[in-house]
Amino acid sequence: MADFREQKYIIEIAKEQGIAKAAKNLYISQPALSQFLTRTEELYNIQLFERIGKRLIPTYAGEQYLKCAKQILDLDQNFRDQIADIKTLKKGFLSIGSTPGRGKDIFPVILPAFYRKYPQFDLRVYQETAQKLEELLKNGDIQMAIMTSENVRQQFSDFHVEELATEEISLIVSKRRKLQGVYKYGFRYPWVDIRQLENELFLVLNKGSRLRSVADNIFKVLPSAPRIMEFSSIDTIWRLVSEDMGIAFASDFNAPAVPGVDLLSIGATPITWKFIILTRIGGYISVPSQYMIDLIKQFYKKEVYP
Repeated sequence: MADFREQKYIIEIAKEQGIAKAAKNLYISQPALSQFLTRTEELYNIQLFERIGKRLIPTYAGEQYLKCAKQILDLDQNFRDQIADIKTLKKGFLSIGSTPGRGKDIFPVILPAFYRKYPQFDLRVYQETAQKLEELLKNGDIQMAIMTSENVRQQFSDFHVEELATEEISLIVSKRRKLQGVYKYGFRYPWVDIRQLENELFLVLNKGSRLRSVADNIFKVLPSAPRIMEFSSIDTIWRLVSEDMGIAFASDFNAPAVPGVDLLSIGATPITWKFIILTRIGGYISVPSQYMIDLIKQFYKKEVYP
């Protein structure tokens, strides 16, 4: 089989925006990689990169080359996956990504189950923000991603989407506050008017997380900007809420075993998001990949509302 060295080298130069780091990643010398780029540009009789400061930035021709090169490598990987399935169905690799909050719940269940069936498989696991997972999936670095989405149809037109569950984004508060809500049709929990809590301290995740994006949208209905404190872990937020440090927003999925916390509904209509599995459109779903998808679905059938 062809090794597609040309495409891999050019993609790496674009990724690192320079020769030095790309050469290091490719385990070749800088002069050799620089000469390779020159020969490739001479072959096509066009400039693929232009130097801006210390960075090499793709020209328009370079962008078109990169687009085709990634398609070539995707086709090659699809073919290799199919061949591996046909031969043994026992060896290969599977790269899967999840947001950190979900990974801590899902991976301890699905990864051991996968290894029991495919013990010789190379599992490559990523825990990143939803935005980073989309990038990894688009670039072919992972084969599937599990995450949440507020608007599946608009957000993921370039991917194949399987919806697993609908979750409600709730307000979480300490039971010490004895905050009373009213029951309203369509909401899972007693409902409160978030505008009455504008002077509270809101505990939120850092920018880049899906839940932070939801929180920022909720804050738009408040008369003034709220006081916030940022964290990188939703588990930390749950613990602090239980100690009445502040209030927060959280998905009602698989709420941690933190005592002393009430869930309340908010919004003019229920604020929900979908939990989904993303794969690339046209990407080959091997038998082991499908088994991993089935494991994720089984996990959610046990844990999520019917």
